[in-house]
Amino acid sequence: MTIRTNSQKMAQAAYQRILQRCPSREFVSFARMFPSFIHSCGLAQTIAFARSKGEHQEQYLEDIAAVLNAAGCIDGISPESLDNAARDYPVPAYIRLSRNTFQAAGWLKRYAEVKEPPKESE
Repeated sequence: MTIRTNSQKMAQAAYQRILQRCPSREFVSFARMFPSFIHSCGLAQTIAFARSKGEHQEQYLEDIAAVLNAAGCIDGISPESLDNAARDYPVPAYIRLSRNTFQAAGWLKRYAEVKEPPKESE
C-alpha cells in the first residue's frame, strides 16, 4: 500500500487538469498571479475577484476546486462553495483553507507555465 502526501495528490490532480486543458495565455497569466493575490489580498477577496472576471478565471477556480477535492482538503467543493467557505469559515478553518488553496495554486501555476502556448512572432 502506497501512502501519498496531500502535496503529491495536489500535484497529480493539477497535472491532470492542465493536461486536459490547453491553457490560453490569459489562463497562464492568471495562474501566475493567483498565488500572489492570495498572499497579498487574502483568499476571500482573491476568489471574489476571480469570480467577477471572465471565462479563464472561472476555469481556473474549477481547477483549484478539483485539486482541493483530489487532495481530500474539502469534499465536493465547487467554485461557488469555495467562495462561500472563504467568506463564512471561522478563522482557523479559513487559514487552513487559504494554505491549502495556496499550495494547490502553486501546483497549477507550475504545470500551466510548462503548457503555456508559444509566443507569437512579432
